[in-house]
Amino acid sequence: MKKVLLSAAVIMLSGCAQNIYLQPMVDGPSAKLRLASVPSNNNFVGRPSNNSCISTVSEHGSHIATLGVKANLVRSLSRLDMPAYDKKLGDSHQNEVYIPAGKPFSFQFNGVGISGFSPGKVDSGGALYSWCRKLVTFEAQENGNYEALYDYVELPNGKETCGVKVFEIIETENNTYKKVEMSDYQVIENYCE
Repeated sequence: MKKVLLSAAVIMLSGCAQNIYLQPMVDGPSAKLRLASVPSNNNFVGRPSNNSCISTVSEHGSHIATLGVKANLVRSLSRLDMPAYDKKLGDSHQNEVYIPAGKPFSFQFNGVGISGFSPGKVDSGGALYSWCRKLVTFEAQENGNYEALYDYVELPNGKETCGVKVFEIIETENNTYKKVEMSDYQVIENYCE
């Protein structure tokens, strides 16, 4: 019985250690990225299978972080002591990870929320889910600090959609930090066919 329990513990712990983004990159320089999600939904962040379009399929080993209520359930909370932590967002809506620096890096926010209810539907318990996904690409500088903020934005027609902004966290003259939106990141909105 002890061997079974020990084997189960080793398997569980090794599963947690597979996220390569919780340690500095071993194959080159690293930077830190805070993934933040303002809405009170669940957001799954991962590496895309295609860097030029949004994929609806996630590949094994592509997971970077989980944000939102589900982050507490899967214990996907990671802190690297980055500056300019937003205490208003709360712990479950922010994860800090290491990313490769000096080359383009792409990741995809996959936000899901309940958009309504449909009584009688048994496959989802009556809840209607809606996905809002954005793919982001930018190049981090070695030892830099960055934040990608997933939030809802209003369209010209008055409807809302999800949006992402990428900020660099820089130190000011009086030893405080501020977030400055980067000018050279790309947000991709088209889905793969």
